[in-house]
Amino acid sequence: MGWQELSEFKFYLSGDRVFSTMESAINKLYNKRHYGEVINGRLFLSLVEAAYLLDKGWIKVFDNDRELSVEDIFEIGRKKDEQFDLKFLVYKDLRDRGYTVKTALKYGSHFRVYRKGMEEHADWLIWVVSESQKLYPNDLTARVRVAHGVRKKMVLAVVDDDNDVVYYKVERIKF
Repeated sequence: MGWQELSEFKFYLSGDRVFSTMESAINKLYNKRHYGEVINGRLFLSLVEAAYLLDKGWIKVFDNDRELSVEDIFEIGRKKDEQFDLKFLVYKDLRDRGYTVKTALKYGSHFRVYRKGMEEHADWLIWVVSESQKLYPNDLTARVRVAHGVRKKMVLAVVDDDNDVVYYKVERIKF
């Protein structure tokens, strides 16, 4: 099945996520490509995931009967998260490179990233910042400690004014 046929997958807005009850969406997007999470027979996607898949033309999203555009999803996302655009750029960059990307809120970061598919453990925790954002040593040390404690590498994803993403591995050195 080609990607062009995936746009038949219908998702519906539900708060800060979208969901589908279609078994084919669960099979093609979750089981084969590791998007979202399945809860009680529904595939839930974050707004960042939904924006990415909608932008690619792989899904359609509805709010009741109204079909939403990528811009609509961005507007909703921005209301809930002022860093939505930055997170989308990093998510898109990582997904386009073939990585599996999941949220990492319980680790105090924005994303956890798996090399290919869904190995048992993610390799990296990603913290997204803009190049103009002020960083404090405590922000870095806390995240590095958490990453070290769960055996992952801490990566700072810096988005510059041209919307390019540069990744920095941040680690603790013991002397």
